[in-house]
Amino acid sequence: FIDKHAKKFKEAGLWGNDGQSSMINLAAYHHKPSNIDQAIITLADHWSSGLDRNTERTLEKNPEHGRDKFRSIPLLSPFTKISTELNIDGIETELGYSLQKFNTGAGIFPVQANTLNIKQDYGALWNAFEKDFEALPHQNTNSFIFSLLNLLKLYTWYIPASTMDYPDNSLFEHLKTTGAFAYCIKAFSDKNPGSLITGSSNRVSFKDGNYPVQLLCGDISGIQSFIYNITNKSAMKSLKGRSFYVQLLAETIASEISAVCGVTPINEIYAAGGKFYLLVPTLPEIDEAVKTYSKSLEQVLWKKHKGAISVNIGLVPFTMKQGKPGEPLMAETQDEPGRLQPVGSLWKSVSDKTSQRKRKKFSNLLLAQYNEFFEASGKGGDIVVCSVSGEDLSGASTRFKLEKSMVEQGDEENVFVSASVKEQIELGEDLYNAKYIIETTGDGKTNFHIGVKTWWKINKGEPEQNIKRWILGNWNESIDILPKSFTPDKHAGLGFKLFGGIHMAIKEGSKVKTLEDICLVDGEANGKTDKLGVLRMDVDNLGNLFMLGFQKTNSSFSELATLSALFDQYFGGYLNTIRNKDIFKENINIVYAGGDDVFAVGRWDKLILFAIEVRNGFKQFVSGRTDISLSGGIAIVGPKYPIAKAAELAGEAEDMAKEYTYTIDNTQFEKNAFSLFGTPLNWEYEMPFVMECKDDLVDWIFNKNYISKGLLMKMFNYYELYKNKQPDWRWQSAYTIARMGKGKSAEVNSVLEIIKKLLISNNYKNKYQSVSFDAFIAACRWAELEIKNLKL
Repeated sequence: FIDKHAKKFKEAGLWGNDGQSSMINLAAYHHKPSNIDQAIITLADHWSSGLDRNTERTLEKNPEHGRDKFRSIPLLSPFTKISTELNIDGIETELGYSLQKFNTGAGIFPVQANTLNIKQDYGALWNAFEKDFEALPHQNTNSFIFSLLNLLKLYTWYIPASTMDYPDNSLFEHLKTTGAFAYCIKAFSDKNPGSLITGSSNRVSFKDGNYPVQLLCGDISGIQSFIYNITNKSAMKSLKGRSFYVQLLAETIASEISAVCGVTPINEIYAAGGKFYLLVPTLPEIDEAVKTYSKSLEQVLWKKHKGAISVNIGLVPFTMKQGKPGEPLMAETQDEPGRLQPVGSLWKSVSDKTSQRKRKKFSNLLLAQYNEFFEASGKGGDIVVCSVSGEDLSGASTRFKLEKSMVEQGDEENVFVSASVKEQIELGEDLYNAKYIIETTGDGKTNFHIGVKTWWKINKGEPEQNIKRWILGNWNESIDILPKSFTPDKHAGLGFKLFGGIHMAIKEGSKVKTLEDICLVDGEANGKTDKLGVLRMDVDNLGNLFMLGFQKTNSSFSELATLSALFDQYFGGYLNTIRNKDIFKENINIVYAGGDDVFAVGRWDKLILFAIEVRNGFKQFVSGRTDISLSGGIAIVGPKYPIAKAAELAGEAEDMAKEYTYTIDNTQFEKNAFSLFGTPLNWEYEMPFVMECKDDLVDWIFNKNYISKGLLMKMFNYYELYKNKQPDWRWQSAYTIARMGKGKSAEVNSVLEIIKKLLISNNYKNKYQSVSFDAFIAACRWAELEIKNLKL
């Protein structure tokens, strides 16, 4: 392939000098190196995979795979073998993925591996890859690297990196981390002559005391309060714009730090959910470049957001070593020389470094700009403030009056906002019919600024000039990087990025629906609104999955990168697929989704069903395991209720679910819960009961008229007695139900007997055991609201 396309690689500036270190020879001989550069790639390959590929360890582990069957072995789900506190060994069933392009549709779910026949799919995938490769612009070296990286992700993500080992690492993630290690090792060894030792078969290793690579973590703090801290003025557009802004902020800062460190996007291990991780060389000039950039970034973020958002950066220098022959490689950090630890521990170490930086945020500005931090500012009194963020707009040049088209129905005409809020509202408005996110070469009337010196623009699908990167958002389940309707700038990079919540509910006239619009009961014609739901969810114990999830096999960088990408694929990608279903698309907006969490708003009843589908999809996504779980909570309020407060209530509901312990048959299950109507409910054991009981109550009251809504009111009264620990509630409720059945039909008494048995023995229809009164009341409250909705 390289020989066939040599002209393109040469014109892109990637061929190198002819000889042993030319591109084609580096690729061909990296398993049998004949010079130092080839040997560096061999070492990088081992560091990425976490093992020396010369060992027979993997063939002994999976003899049925072998070398001859590599075309038939699918990428297996890493979730089958991850360890948790409840299940150290994982599950025995082998689940795998179809051979396919990277996507955010049903292909993300693993199926029984022995049912997959992927051998015949390689040819078609290869032909499509080569056709797209030939169309890539290659006049700019860095742009071409970016494009090729994205093309490889598109076509190699669902190929196993090695079928000799347990094939649960994505080939793409292995290629990327190998490239990142190769660059760092080369850069360090060039500046530190003598640090490498050449052994047998021209293999190289580092002398003790050398730590050539640094894991860099960037963590954006203040995201939640930044997104939620708004009034209801242009709320939906503001929420979407602010959410998109912080999602793009992580991507931008990671890119800018890569540039100042002299590395390419290949060194970005992960960037989503407000965090990013890079591999960079351990060199003084790199550390200085990061410090200088951090100071500039602090100034930009302070000037723009006055402390609402900060970015904290930590670095951990390390090397990789092998303990015993044949064992996986381990990490040794500069802070703890001589101690070998699993690769996952590096994530904890760098997180600790980043947290230390959080305690010193804006420290670089404190002395230089003391007055701005500690002395009064602004005029005070009766002044103009931003209608969205509440920021002081006393300076005439700092405020903008929103155009009539940007003001939501019901808002007053004179709505003033700050420059950054105006930009975010425009972002939210533009996103609904956008096709590309473009990094431009500079300022412009329709461009917006992020980071220190990066300019972006929303594009509707038209050709443009002076573009650095075209990035396609995941507007559809199928993803491509090449524009279909025009030829892009020959110097531009082409790529794609997962953006959770890129779609928004649209009303007639192609305008973004307001919070009240999405609460409409039966479309725009009805005009009647129901309650608003605000949902927050995220994965339980995510840090432990990365640090301890591979304790039985030891993690590798490519494994951790694969795991990170999978979580972002679900939350940043597949959640859009769920939201775009007919049942949800008119009444649900995802405000933020990526990494491992989601924040969404919508009509309360549809949002509960959305949350259930997100959880059920997640369970299928993690190979059916309930010990890898997510928890969440929903706040249900009026559509005009302050959105900032509603988000806070949803956060409290989520925290309640995270703190919940459910006990059944003397076994305790922590987290894995959903807070509904102020009641935390275990997803596996309690939510199915609540859903079925709610459906039964609606049917008995609204459809069949077996019982009245008054029964629900009585249950709420008895629940107050129950919460106040007054035991009378039990016999009083039984007595009331018995009286209700006098003189009624057999069908009515059958229903009342089901409810009485539930209250007395916690048994529901002999199907659900140990049902709590709390869970029953949650079903009653749900039924009450649904019946009210049906009558509107």
